[in-house]
Amino acid sequence: MTSHRGDLARLVTVSRGPLRKPWKNCIAVGRAYDLLRDDLLSHLDWLQKEVGFRSSRFHAVFHDDVGIVKKTRDGQIYYCWNQLDKIYDALLARGLRPFVELNPMPAALASGPARIMHYNMNVSPPAKWEAWGELVEAFARHLVERYGIEEIRQWNFEVWNEPNLSAFWSGTKEDYFRLYETAAWALKRVDSTLKIGGPASSKAHWLGDLIAYCHANRVPLDFISTHLYPQDEQVEAGQGKSPYAPGEFFREMFLGVQKLVRSSAMPDLPIHWTEWNTQSAADSAGITWFDNEACDNAYGGAFVARQCLELDATCETMAFWVASDVFEEHPIQPAPFSATYGIVTIDGVPKAAANAFRLLNRLRGNVVAEVFDAPLGCGGAVTQEGAVTHALFYNCQPPSEKNPGDWLTTFALPAVAGDRLITRLFVGPEAGSPYEWWCRIGRPMHLSSAQLAAMRQIAEPKSETWLEKSGDEPCRLAVDLPANTFAYFEIRPAEPSAPRKSEWADLKLIEEELGELSRE
Repeated sequence: MTSHRGDLARLVTVSRGPLRKPWKNCIAVGRAYDLLRDDLLSHLDWLQKEVGFRSSRFHAVFHDDVGIVKKTRDGQIYYCWNQLDKIYDALLARGLRPFVELNPMPAALASGPARIMHYNMNVSPPAKWEAWGELVEAFARHLVERYGIEEIRQWNFEVWNEPNLSAFWSGTKEDYFRLYETAAWALKRVDSTLKIGGPASSKAHWLGDLIAYCHANRVPLDFISTHLYPQDEQVEAGQGKSPYAPGEFFREMFLGVQKLVRSSAMPDLPIHWTEWNTQSAADSAGITWFDNEACDNAYGGAFVARQCLELDATCETMAFWVASDVFEEHPIQPAPFSATYGIVTIDGVPKAAANAFRLLNRLRGNVVAEVFDAPLGCGGAVTQEGAVTHALFYNCQPPSEKNPGDWLTTFALPAVAGDRLITRLFVGPEAGSPYEWWCRIGRPMHLSSAQLAAMRQIAEPKSETWLEKSGDEPCRLAVDLPANTFAYFEIRPAEPSAPRKSEWADLKLIEEELGELSRE
């Protein structure tokens, strides 16, 4: 294995505010009905305690299993909100606002039988467009009645999911624009300040088209949303060669969308990336959506760390798809790991990607230094909060890299002078990424209670803390990161040593009282 000695890497002092952390704005789950499951809710409880996401997005709020749209024998439509209320109440109780995805088409309103996913959500246009508008309006009015207008004004409403893919939308692009426009006016009839957007497209398609349509026809559009996955690079390239430099696809796509929106007729639109994750492929032959090891392994964690730092200033939202392996685009898999999209397993064990979000969340305070001229896939950032310095560095090597190397370098960090306590939390295949441990023990289908406890321990980052007696010398950190690993550092002033118990002023009296001889 080669080593990148880091001679050219520079830690450059900067002066700007806190990280925006758009990744914290939203975390996804698979579908609305899943949120009636206690195990999924317990996984969200853990993520909220460890990270604290602000909202959650998911498919199928209008699916028939949620039971909103009903039809009488004589064909009259009516609405039932009981299951919906349980779902949204559960989210709000956990500090998560719904990032509402308006789909699919209820069977009672659908024009055709087109369906997708294990749970068969209908993806056809409505048989009657006015019925679609009536549903969206009634839905919004119910939310306002239940949660109050001030709360609902803080939600985002996104029309459909990936309509540029025929699997998710059986209509045309023009049909989608009509679907969007009908929903937009329906929502605005409830309150003109409610926020609606789209097209929730795959691979950043249709963005300029929707902006142009809404601008030309004076249709409300409050934000732009789209999706991206690492292996989309290979999907778009097909059998040809990708035009992007190795490992640069995500960055270039995010910057490209930012440029497109800022140069459009509606340049101030917020940009929400409402799906992304770690699914990667070295070439078109490696593309797989249901058996992609990057969903489970240490590379996935390094990828999250890199993208969340590199893309911090490019958008308002980066909604990771998804929180948990309790996920039903296909039947829930029984194995501890199954290349399912969650950042925690079906047993609630954090994967490396979950640990990336946990450590990114520790980067509090203002950004005071950033890495420049690092080797391919390497980088990091430093923040400062009062006297405490936080830093995170990563080495994320793309699957196409034939000879991924270690990153070895030393940085002088901004830190308060004097003795320091330094804590390092490290994530890689040996610690903080339980997938590799599971593979090493033979990929068992079932784990005993002792094995599951062992896996939970392995899933924690490797931690070490040391005292540095440095006087006025700068804090010099050795960064030693093998491929597809990352590390967080906390540097804080050392506190005075705690006195021994024998030095406590009132201890002698207590000793005498406790040692008193018994009375006769």
